[in-house]
Amino acid sequence: MGDADTISPALRPFVPLVDFLGELLGHDTEVVLQDVQDFSHSVVAIANGHVSGRSVGSPATDLVLRIWQNHEFDHRNYLVHYAGYTREGRPIVSSTFFLRNTQDQVIGFLCINFDNSIFKETSKALRTASDYLDSISASGTPFPTHRADQNPSGRDNTDVDRHGAEQLHTPTGQQPVVTDGTQEILSVNAEDLTKQHIQTFVKERGVQPERMNKSERLKMIADLDESGVFLIKGAVDTVAGALGISSPTVYRYLHSVRKGEEETPEQVAESGK
Repeated sequence: MGDADTISPALRPFVPLVDFLGELLGHDTEVVLQDVQDFSHSVVAIANGHVSGRSVGSPATDLVLRIWQNHEFDHRNYLVHYAGYTREGRPIVSSTFFLRNTQDQVIGFLCINFDNSIFKETSKALRTASDYLDSISASGTPFPTHRADQNPSGRDNTDVDRHGAEQLHTPTGQQPVVTDGTQEILSVNAEDLTKQHIQTFVKERGVQPERMNKSERLKMIADLDESGVFLIKGAVDTVAGALGISSPTVYRYLHSVRKGEEETPEQVAESGK
């Protein structure tokens, strides 16, 4: 459901579609309409929000920010079957369609997130039962000859299709899922989203923010800017607190990164305050 006061006129016609798809696809599928006018509160309509814990007013995801910041919608109209994760780390299967106006400008995102955890558990149980029955038939022993979650062939369950996209093989009778490595975190508030970005970059570099030198801080600011995190209101203050520097220093770093400039000795001295 959506709040009419928060939805731009161009997106209002899509609100009934959110409700329709939510009922059609069922309880385990979340349908989300996101507006690009305010990434801090981009969710303007949502069905089955219990899947991610989000509601109207939640922020854009890290993926939406990256897509917008890097204009990844210029040469495609949608993304399908990529990995999404709730804030608790529960995996889901996600797809996003870019909504455009008559001038071909992206005005919003229609996202569908499917929690297939129940199906995975059921499939695993069925494979275990099948292996058990097969073992009895083949050897007369009541014990499975191998675990259901292992690949008897010893091969990885991934392959590459003729287009170079990674293809995940699924049990017989299911459609394969094609992914380009895209991932998404479904954050419920803007501050958590910013902190998740910072934690990711800290983990990749293996150095805590308080121990970073100026070059490392600039690199983090550049990476955060590329990810689109500064499209979120209040992100500068959150980043400043995480790095142990002032908000004006973050703004200065951000200006230097975007202009490709080196700071003067006086600015370097000031940045340490």
